[in-house]
Formats: sequence, C-alpha cells, structure tokens
Amino acid sequence: MIRYAEIAFDLPILEDTFTYEVEPNTQVGVRVLAQLRGRKEEGIVISTHSNEPNYSVLSVEKVIDKIPIITEDQIRLAYWMKEQYLSSLGQCIHKMIPKGRRHSKVAFSEAEVEAEPLPLNEEQDKAFREIKKDFGKESVHLLFGITGSGKTEVYLHLIRDLLKETDKGALLLVPEIGLTYHIIRKLEAVFPGQVALLHSALKVSERFKAYTDLLLGRKRIAVGTRSAVFSPVPKLGLVIIDEEHDGSFKEHSSPRYHARQVALQRCKENGGVLVLGSATPALEIYHLAVSGKIGLQVLSKRPGNAIPPVVRIVENKKESRLLSSDLTFGIKQRLDRKEQVILLLNRRGYSPLLYSEREKSYVPCPNCTSHLCFHKKGTVICHLCGFKDLLSRLEVERGEKLILLGTGTQKLEEHLLESFPGSRIERLDQDSIQDRSLLTEVIDRLVKGEIDILTGTQMISKGLDAGRVTLVGVLNAGIGLGLPDFRAGERIFSLMTQVAGRAGRAELRGEVLIETHTPDHPVLQMAIHQDYVKFYESELPIRKELFYPPFSRLVRVLARSTEESASAKTMETISDLLKKHLPEPNSFLLGPAPCPFYKIDKNFRNHILIKTSSPGKWREILRKEIRPLKVPKNVYLELDFDPVDLV
Repeated sequence: MIRYAEIAFDLPILEDTFTYEVEPNTQVGVRVLAQLRGRKEEGIVISTHSNEPNYSVLSVEKVIDKIPIITEDQIRLAYWMKEQYLSSLGQCIHKMIPKGRRHSKVAFSEAEVEAEPLPLNEEQDKAFREIKKDFGKESVHLLFGITGSGKTEVYLHLIRDLLKETDKGALLLVPEIGLTYHIIRKLEAVFPGQVALLHSALKVSERFKAYTDLLLGRKRIAVGTRSAVFSPVPKLGLVIIDEEHDGSFKEHSSPRYHARQVALQRCKENGGVLVLGSATPALEIYHLAVSGKIGLQVLSKRPGNAIPPVVRIVENKKESRLLSSDLTFGIKQRLDRKEQVILLLNRRGYSPLLYSEREKSYVPCPNCTSHLCFHKKGTVICHLCGFKDLLSRLEVERGEKLILLGTGTQKLEEHLLESFPGSRIERLDQDSIQDRSLLTEVIDRLVKGEIDILTGTQMISKGLDAGRVTLVGVLNAGIGLGLPDFRAGERIFSLMTQVAGRAGRAELRGEVLIETHTPDHPVLQMAIHQDYVKFYESELPIRKELFYPPFSRLVRVLARSTEESASAKTMETISDLLKKHLPEPNSFLLGPAPCPFYKIDKNFRNHILIKTSSPGKWREILRKEIRPLKVPKNVYLELDFDPVDLV
C-alpha cells in the first residue's frame, strides 16, 4: 500500500504541512529531504497515512534519520507554540532540533566536588519540602533567594529525590553554561552518567549525542540554555529555571518564545513542577507569587558563616579618572591580602564614542541609529550590526581627526595593567571570548585563585561563585537607566544586585563599590540595600498607572525594510487594520512609530505596541488580519508576544 506523509518545513509559511509519498516503513518524527517550490528543503514527518490526495504528489528524496528524533510530545508542543506565537508549525518544530557550532569544546575543571548535596539549613529545607509536596502534579514555585543563599543546593535535593522516588526526569535551564559550570560539575558528581548537556558551544555531533541519550532514556537530567527547554527528557517531572529573570531566556527569531512559557506548557502536559529561581525575579513573576497565584519560597540569608557584602555608592566626579580613589585603594588592599576583585563596566571596546569637533556630534554607524565604538588595534565597530572600519581610514574619509571619548572594558584593562603591575588580570566580554570554551577556562582560573582582577561586561554578573572574591566594583553604574523602555530600571537594579552578589560568598567579608555620576538615583539607592521588595513596591504603582505588565500583556508588531517608506507604509496599513478593533476594553494601541533604534543594519524599523488585558483576543485578531497579510517582498514583519525589550 502506498503511504503518504505530512511534512513540516522550517519556513515562514501559512501552511502547516505538505503531502509527500514515502516508503511504507517511514516513521513519524524523522527528518527528510524533499523538493519544495523548486528547492531541496529539510522537513520533519508530522504524520503518515494512506489517504491518496486528489492531486499529484512528489516522493521524498531521502530519509535522514534511522530513528525518530522528534517525539509525539514535541509535535504537540509545536502545535501549541504555533498558536501561541503565530509562527509556522515547521519553524516551531525545527527549533527543537539540536544545533551547534563546529568548534569550541567546553571543558570543566577536574577539581574535586562533593558527590552528595550539602545538608540544607532550615530555610532551604522548608523551601525544598514545600516544592517537593507538589511532585506529580502541575505547579509553579518561585524560589526567591538573595544572592549566595544556596538555591543550587535546593535544586540538587529536588532532583535527587525526583530521580530516587519516581521514574521521571528533570530539566535545568541556565542563562550561560560557562558561567554556571560549578552547578554542572556538582550535578555530574552527584548524578554520574545521568546529565546530558545541551548548549551551542558543543559540536553538533556532541549535542546530538546528548539529545539522543535523553530521547532513548539513557539519561534523565538535561542541562542547557534557552533551547534546552525542548529537550526530550523522559517523563518530565521537574523543570528548574535558574536566574529566571535573565533576558537570554527570550528568543529573538521566529517563533519568539520565552523559555519560561514553554516550560510551563510542558509542565501542564506532563504534570510537572516548575521552579523559578532568582534573587531579582521578573516583576511579573514576583507579582504572581505575592498574589498567591504561584508558590513563594524565600531564602533570606546565606548558609554557613557567609554574610551579605557591604554595598556603598561612590561618586566619581573627575571625568578624567577611570577609577575613584576609593576603588583604587580597595583594589590595592585586596591584592595585598591575596584576595580577588571583580570589576563590572557594561561597555565593550576601548572608547565607546568618537566625537567630531567639526560637526559637534558623535560619529554614527553608517548602517544604524547607533554610534561607532573604538576598539584596540585601530578599528571602529558598531555593536548593533557589526560594521567595522579602520579609524585611520575613517579620519581620511572625513578629513578630520576624531576625538576618542569614554571608557570601555579594553581601556579599563589597559589602565589596570599599568596601575597594578604584576597582577594577574583578565577581561571577559564578547570581544575577548568569541570562542565560548575560553569563558569556562577564565572562570575556572578565577575559582582556582589564578586571577587577581577579573573585569568585563554584564556577563560576569551571572552565577559566578568564587570564594576569594571580596571586592566588586561597578563603574559608570548609570548606563542604561535612560533607555526608552519601561523595564530599564528593573534591568539596572537586577544587574547591580546580581554583580554585588559575587562578593563575599564564603568566609571572607565582601564589599561592593558602585561608582556613578548619579548617586541619588532611586534605583541605585535601592540597589545599595539589595532590597528587591522595596524596588518592587516602588515600581508597581508606576506600572499600574501606565498599564504595563504585570497589569497588562504586551504585543509588539514590527516592520523592517531597507526601504524607509516601505517599512512606514506597511506599519500604517497594519495600524489601520488593528484600529478597526478598537475600542477593545482594557486595550491600548501605541503607534505606529519609529523604534528607538530606528535603523539597524540598513533596515528601517517601525513598530506598534498593544497593551491589553485580553491577549487571547488580540492573538485571534492578529491571526486573522495580520498573519495572512501580503506585505511587500522587501518588508519583514515581526510579531512578538510578551516582548522583553522595546528598543
């Protein structure tokens, strides 16, 4: 009997599947190669049947996999994502297939690690028992613990009991593998042979092996970054999202999912427990917890003898001075005591700005609404689109000598090498660790005490756990507070709190110095006291008045095109279509308007923001009116539900 298959392709199309003839033994969930619209494309078999179509069909050219690599559970999840994010079925299902780079091997330290979870203190034990009570049923808990309060140990106890007492599996999501490697080392020590690592720094073959180990039930614990949320963990019973507030859990290409939402759906389908861990939870999540809609477990102190660091603000009035005298003295003091220092400066490059005396303005990127940044070795780079040129060539072209202004991480590193000769100094930012394996290597050396001063951008605020770090300095702490995004203050508060948490994590007392030109800013003042609850209580009335989350849900519609008028006209057309559905109770439509970064990589960007308490209604409106809309070929349309940034 002739068999047919419904196949989904990784393309932004309205059709869910296309019908092809296949061999009788073809299984659901395998990848195939097939001709589609004159091109050879890779697709996934969604279903098979013997219903002969009333039109001629092609045969698939090749079956790629010997066994299915996508499960029935994943196919159901893809259908849910398609509806949730208004993406194509093929795009949703192809997001689940392992991808990776063909270089860099992340190797973890061979240092000894305890092969058992540490005993829990009273607070940790209470949180553990409250969460464990919900094993076997769908539930959500926020584990709200100050930095260094031992959330990792609670995770380990939960996973241990799940594996010991049930036949279910666990999934741990982290923002950055290299920076949370101490958790992974501990997991591998406590659960030997059970941990499958899934992240983009692995070779494709390594990632596929880890994925297959889960698929075939050889391993029961998956650990990875955002896309690991799709991993085929057998009988998923527990999902833990560490540092759940982190923006890296949001995908920025179609489908624009949030790992937290996908994890929640998987827990609903499997009767699993979702644990969200953070010292600075997303404001919406904390609001759900204090409103009693999800569980709230609080860890208010550090275990053992570790105590939270002393935090203070230092006003650096002298523009020409890279480090304040307080911070310079503090670094010298730590170096003399053989202790370690972390310095955060959230600006890459050498000098973030190039100034034209003739035009009395900063030099823009030719492709973006952004300024060029000077890097060492004489290059100027745009951090939005990647445009690169030589400073010397740019100056010849413009016929003037440009002035370098401001301080980036490269300049800070140079200053530290001059000011503290003989010290072991390392820098961590996107320029210094293009190979992710170097990230793990640097962190490993910090933990072993082989680095005296570590400097870098916001990546060093995530998850670092080095016992001899006793001083954390934050330079130019006001960067980002002026962004036209309602979450700007939340991000800065979180960043300050997280990086401050890297100090004094063991017996040695920690100190945090926050350098800024705006010492009285309320967000920075609250960050000094590490008082998340106060920040939440101060932010909530503003969100309520402006009808922003958690009091509404957001949908962003964005058009981009290399032709300025095409982007603007498309957004005007969409605006007219959407306005037909107003007034909708508790819904507001802002725009159309140019995005704050109006031009990125030669693309002009315009957007509309919908604020609503009825996201389901607007999802249906967008499905019927906007998804099928024929836009010009040179215009790309983005639909983003619950966007995490608006710039």
